[in-house]
Amino acid sequence: MIVQRLRSIQNEFGFLPDKELKELAREIDVPMYRLEEVSSFFPGFRLERTDPPEVEMKVCRDLTCHLRGSAALLNEKTGLPVLAAELSERTGKSVCVEGVSCLGRCDRAPAVWVEKRPMPKHVHAWVYCNRSGKDLEEVLTALAEDRDPPAPDPDAEYQPHTNANRGYATTPPDPKKKEHDEHPPLPAAGWSLDVYGRQKWPRDYRAVKRFTDYLSKLIRPIVPPPREMGGKDLETYVQRFHPLLWELKTANLLGMGGAGAPTYQKWLDVWREQGPEKYVVCNGDESEPGTFKDREILLRMPHLVVEGVILAGLMTGGAAGYIFVRHEYHEQIHALREEIERAKEMGACGDNIFGSGRDFPVEVFESPGGYICGEQSALIEAMEDRRGQPRNRPPELTTNGLRDRPTVVNNVETLAWAPGIVLFGGDKYEMGGWRLAADPKIKFGGRRLFSVSGDVARPGVYEVAVGLTLGELFTGDKYCGGITGGPLLAVAASGPSGGLLPAKIPVDPKFDEKKRADAVAKIRERSNQDADFMEWFLRTYLPMGAKELDLLKVPLDLTFFRHLNGALRFPVEAMLGAAITVYAGKVDMLDQAVNYTEFYRNESCGKCVPCRLGSQKLVQIGQDLMKRRDSGNPVSGAEADGVKKDVKEITKTLQLTSICGLGYVAPIPLATIIAYFMDSTQKK
Repeated sequence: MIVQRLRSIQNEFGFLPDKELKELAREIDVPMYRLEEVSSFFPGFRLERTDPPEVEMKVCRDLTCHLRGSAALLNEKTGLPVLAAELSERTGKSVCVEGVSCLGRCDRAPAVWVEKRPMPKHVHAWVYCNRSGKDLEEVLTALAEDRDPPAPDPDAEYQPHTNANRGYATTPPDPKKKEHDEHPPLPAAGWSLDVYGRQKWPRDYRAVKRFTDYLSKLIRPIVPPPREMGGKDLETYVQRFHPLLWELKTANLLGMGGAGAPTYQKWLDVWREQGPEKYVVCNGDESEPGTFKDREILLRMPHLVVEGVILAGLMTGGAAGYIFVRHEYHEQIHALREEIERAKEMGACGDNIFGSGRDFPVEVFESPGGYICGEQSALIEAMEDRRGQPRNRPPELTTNGLRDRPTVVNNVETLAWAPGIVLFGGDKYEMGGWRLAADPKIKFGGRRLFSVSGDVARPGVYEVAVGLTLGELFTGDKYCGGITGGPLLAVAASGPSGGLLPAKIPVDPKFDEKKRADAVAKIRERSNQDADFMEWFLRTYLPMGAKELDLLKVPLDLTFFRHLNGALRFPVEAMLGAAITVYAGKVDMLDQAVNYTEFYRNESCGKCVPCRLGSQKLVQIGQDLMKRRDSGNPVSGAEADGVKKDVKEITKTLQLTSICGLGYVAPIPLATIIAYFMDSTQKK
């Protein structure tokens, strides 16, 4: 209640007036220190005592926006802050320009968030994307002079680059359209994820209807299996008594938020827990720089997300569902709330779903801000009106989640795949992966979406067959259409989390035939299919004697990345996430890595002392490397060895002691520079 009420006040006034806070404290009967505890933690809140400016422009400073020149816009001597100071003096208004963490519009970088207090009614903020410095100067000047600003760049009016050759849209509304489909969706992307658009069906929640129809035919309710049951007995039980849940197992649907946990296992674990008070939470925070796929799903296909949440709730015996969305996605929040109301009207959500006697309400939870809320336990803490700091685990959220009850937490895309899997079967989803024509054993399962930005012809959101290569994604006509600005230099394959991988990854010359065989044998202990592919991949793209691996040949598969790390023993762990940023030509790699590191320093919640201090120390190391290089006195010899040792020690400490993934990945950007781009510390 506290977080959402504060969010409502912030949206209305643009900050948190002291008067409103006092009234809220009296109304909900909590002491003021509780409101202070929460409001002072989240970056989405601004207290009145901080003297909020009347006109405020926030320029994204991270990843692709940094690559596209946001640092120049924020330059205190030549950029927009100079104009802000001049306007403040001339107009008598307080005008401010400052940097902000990723705004989720990386495909249209640089992105800028603008507010004027008081904001016009029904206007959350103005967002401008891919605008020149001159355009942004006009925006700032118009607002300071009380003129209407130039038209912003809403997400709904932007047709993103996608596969389907950029020409696909949902079928135009039929004059004889069915009831409850009166709101035609925005142009969609041509993804197989969009099961209703692809089949030209009305958005009638037929996957939910299929499950409720199944329930109505049962003689007795579905009873979770005994706690002691496991192995083949458990699998047989689920197949017999909960066959639609088993489809998730058949699909091998993995979490799309980063960790890649099996969706089936999460839903099964929550279903097996006792009691009716269970919850489903959709994690739509999406604050990782370079990631914006969920932005498009939430805006253009909100019905899939809402239906996925309802399915998870019904299948696990849940009591309610929540869709947690970052506050910068105001259009998406509006679309979701409209969709939930539409689902209620048709009986697919809320009380007595499709006459089944099952109730499952769904609501949107607007995030108070902060990258840390993307960590699932920190997200739950925020929903419980506490500071968004990760929990120590165990216990896991599947047993002790929201309100200390069993909770399913899944990513937006993960839940959006569920309706199609329920309607067409898990095998249809699994068969959507990449296959080697010459050998049917060499294959991958499933499909997923990637956000691609940076030096490509068509940055956008692309659905690919799992196992497609990075090269095909970057250069294929169905996808990004080619690398621009010069030859490929590096790839951030997991936003800033995985650091920067070079176009050609050096391979340890000691990786001989025996070590290859041992690596494949170790993989075979877990999966013959994965081992068959690794064996083929090494034989095809890394023949004996090869000194480097072509990054463009690597398949887009999370499990393969993990196996490749184990097989080749990379000096820094290579990761694959939903955000992929491409660097070509003569980009300053050290500058990019320092920018990544500053992001983690800025977004550390401060709970873990090693993370709080270590991330700042990493920034200092990176900035010192840049200063020394730019002054013509780069580190070398014993000094360079000392820097490598320091980064290695900090990496080890943070990865052993941090509660959440932020501390684990914070050292990786600098570690990859030292491993692969040490020459960037010597000269630009």
